[in-house]
Amino acid sequence: MIGRSGCCVAGALLLSACATAGSNDLGPEYRYAGPDTPTYVGDRYDPEDVGGQGAQHLDPWLSGTLPGQQLVLARFDRNYDGRIGWDRAGEANRWFRRFADRNRDMRLTDREINRGLAVIDRELGRRDF
Repeated sequence: MIGRSGCCVAGALLLSACATAGSNDLGPEYRYAGPDTPTYVGDRYDPEDVGGQGAQHLDPWLSGTLPGQQLVLARFDRNYDGRIGWDRAGEANRWFRRFADRNRDMRLTDREINRGLAVIDRELGRRDF
């Protein structure tokens, strides 16, 4: 049998869970498109100057957004010179497509791309390179 103090503790836990369920800890550059779907709506699209032969082969959401550029430089620029080859651009494109494709239908929707960029920005966008 649960005592009076056990009921109070259970009630407090339930109340605190409800209070934090709707909080946005991602920052002002995000909004939620669904219960667990953050969407990047920020205006941080400044170029990071990804160069090299592979820069023109990047998908537009990797080459044209700050979170995408930071992903490419952090994960696929092996010698940290700000340049990637066409093979690394292909790796970056494939990695992001697999990462962002939530329903695994091998087609990226705008919602999946925005969600992927939001997660990448949350993880990499807070660091200085």
